[in-house]
Amino acid sequence: MEHKSKVIVISSVSGGGKTSLIHLLVRNHPELAVAVTATSRQPRKGEINGDHYFFLSSEEFSRKIQQNEFLESAQVHGNYYGVPAAPVFETLENGKSVILNIDVQGMRSVKARMGGRLLSVFILPPDRETWEHRLRTRATDSEADIQKRLNEGLSEMKAAEEYDYRVVNEVLESAAGEISAILQAENIV
Repeated sequence: MEHKSKVIVISSVSGGGKTSLIHLLVRNHPELAVAVTATSRQPRKGEINGDHYFFLSSEEFSRKIQQNEFLESAQVHGNYYGVPAAPVFETLENGKSVILNIDVQGMRSVKARMGGRLLSVFILPPDRETWEHRLRTRATDSEADIQKRLNEGLSEMKAAEEYDYRVVNEVLESAAGEISAILQAENIV
């Protein structure tokens, strides 16, 4: 049976574990590719340009938006984020599915553009206490940023119903297994 190449959107609240899940999925399914997102935010310690993100100035980012170079772009937590379109379409043309690590706004934009070539999964934290603990143990955000991310996350979770699937990330390996089963059922892997 031939697999269908699709854009797979994985979204979650900040601290929901989506980046860790994506790394595990790609390790378990090398036939999947991950789109590298561009951002105007400053790199965190250990992040490498072109590997974790394409780090752009706000001016560069705005210019690329004007030139329609993004599959989707949005301002999130005070910074621009966007998925460069050309590498995504090239990967799809080569028969591979592409995972996008994007937010709710981005999913809506990509869904409008990709239609039936999109599969969307929203990752939910098991409960608020675990979610807040994950945000705090990252030690990358100020208290004000943590509170902002918690408040925005409550709103984002309301949009989870718009996604094709919802997965609770209580144990990383179990959540990754659930997503793998979804991808197999959808004939993507």
